[in-house]
Amino acid sequence: MNICEWTSDYSVGISEVDRHHQRLFEILNDLFNLMRDGAEDKPILKVIEELLDYTNYHFTEEEKIMEQMHYPALAQHKILHQELIQQLKTFQASAQSGMAIFVAIKIADVGLAWLKNHILTVDHQYSEYMKQQGLQF
Repeated sequence: MNICEWTSDYSVGISEVDRHHQRLFEILNDLFNLMRDGAEDKPILKVIEELLDYTNYHFTEEEKIMEQMHYPALAQHKILHQELIQQLKTFQASAQSGMAIFVAIKIADVGLAWLKNHILTVDHQYSEYMKQQGLQF
């Protein structure tokens, strides 16, 4: 069972970024399924680490694309990315201190809401900018 599914509504028109977003949805689903199945801390911590690592990777790649398109709101976009990374690191530290299942619930809730909102609003803004400039990536 999944708590979230990527649909074409989330597409930003850049296949690489769309694949990244799909993978982030998959990782959040993995985390949810571990919680549902009552997993021990170790596998939960592994998925939290994967989420943090992949989120870092995705943000780096997405920001490179925005730099290439000379996206005027890149600085603000980077701040939002940094804030989420910091929040995920805080969650990870809490999970490592023995509260993994409770932290996983919070990550699944906050992470999913953040991802959906970020893609549908903030990421779609650079997608629109790209279309207006006649750019393709």
